[in-house]
Amino acid sequence: MNQKQNHIHIQKRPSNQGSEKRNTGKKDINITSLQLKRIKGYQRIVAGLIFIGLPCIELYRRFYMNGERKMQQGEFNPRDGTIRKYTEEEKIKNFNNSWLTKIFGEK
Repeated sequence: MNQKQNHIHIQKRPSNQGSEKRNTGKKDINITSLQLKRIKGYQRIVAGLIFIGLPCIELYRRFYMNGERKMQQGEFNPRDGTIRKYTEEEKIKNFNNSWLTKIFGEK
């Protein structure tokens, strides 16, 4: 049984180093290192505003619009995948013992 095997020949792509340029349809963008640092700085500022803004909105809703803090309704057991619902006494106990309640009060 003489089977003929097909060989796949893989050629390396030519490198883009030197004066060779590929035509990708995109504009060639030259960014200096100073511009790149400024761009990354602006990205960090926007990310920081998002991470500061969302908690501020929640605190504003809670303090000035008389919103209520959400209470934990139960707990998940990862070993058997069950969810145990809290009784009303357990909900109040967990709410009063949480560090958020100790810092911000019950509101």
